[in-house]
Amino acid sequence: METKGKIPLTLGFADLSDDDFATLIDEDSGALSPLFERVRMVPAHNIPSAEVLFLYARLNENGTLRGSERSGVRQIVQLTRSAIVVVASPNPGTNIKNAAEIPGPRTANIAFTVDRRGDAFRKFFHALFDRMRGGENMLSAWILLAPQGPILDTPNLPELVLLAEAGKLAFPKPS
Repeated sequence: METKGKIPLTLGFADLSDDDFATLIDEDSGALSPLFERVRMVPAHNIPSAEVLFLYARLNENGTLRGSERSGVRQIVQLTRSAIVVVASPNPGTNIKNAAEIPGPRTANIAFTVDRRGDAFRKFFHALFDRMRGGENMLSAWILLAPQGPILDTPNLPELVLLAEAGKLAFPKPS
């Protein structure tokens, strides 16, 4: 069996909550870190520079990040220059819709989580990044793993909203 090698990018984890998501961060890091060459974990309320950033935060009803009435996820993209940002903590659909409407750079693919559905979240992102490591672009891999359209029940998939603002991103080839 061929080994694909590690993704030559940095995976970062940022907790902007009050340690509400420490267990999720540990579990997500344990599942996803082995895929990447570099991983950055920082103290709560800090944001690492990383090409792929998992953000754990609650969104206010107006879509801004809790604790900041003016900053949204796109401001995090601008600050970190991340190409992929995953808001990994669950948030209500209305708050996500409002977050998507906040102005800012549209230079990253941003995934918002409505419902992690237990371990389905980690399995989905592991499979997504594994396919991308194999040369598939993000949008093609996403559609393959989470077919779009009217689907009655998908308990094996997390409920996510993807803003594909950077389009068909691809990972560089592992060394």
